[in-house]
Amino acid sequence: MNDPKVGRSNDTPKKKTIAALVVLGMLIAFPLVVTDKLAFAIGTNSTTSGTTGASLMKLTTTSAPVVIPLVKALYDSKGVLFIITEVSDKTMRDQIGNFTGSLVNYEPNLTKSQDIGQLWIFKNGIKGPGLMGFQTNVLNSIPGDPHYTPLWKVNIVEWKTTGTNATTPTILGSDDIIANAVKKGQITVTPTNVVINCPVVQWGGNKINTIPAGHI
Repeated sequence: MNDPKVGRSNDTPKKKTIAALVVLGMLIAFPLVVTDKLAFAIGTNSTTSGTTGASLMKLTTTSAPVVIPLVKALYDSKGVLFIITEVSDKTMRDQIGNFTGSLVNYEPNLTKSQDIGQLWIFKNGIKGPGLMGFQTNVLNSIPGDPHYTPLWKVNIVEWKTTGTNATTPTILGSDDIIANAVKKGQITVTPTNVVINCPVVQWGGNKINTIPAGHI
């Protein structure tokens, strides 16, 4: 007679391994569920403590992932995703932390870099995933472009919704489209001295197809 236990002894370790993988998957996915935001996982271990509107991550080892929020942007009217690690302004550091739910580092020396791109953030207009709660942010380069840099100077865009040049806001998807809207008197663009370190991790290519879509 066959012993019912025979043939099952090797299953237990397998089941435990599968269960552990399932639990790990749930732990990794859980922050996405509770924040309803896209995220980027890097291979490092951390502990997390709550702060007002944000989470403070203490890095320890390299054995588990840390979840970093992804921020949406547009380049040549195509989708881009980036992460934010540092900003040169304390006020914007707090604004970004409250918006993404993840703190970033204050680093004033970012402004000393010789290679800085342009980032447009919308102060009003169409509600959306931009850093001020309106339309998607716009960048002027992506990886593959010879002028690409992960450092960006912040420009604040505001629609003229009153007066003689009052305009109904639309989505502006590129630096050229923004420049054209300025010429038409539809928007104002206010340059700042704020620099953000936000590497692009996924991009949709450019409008003339000389740079393909990609990701890190």
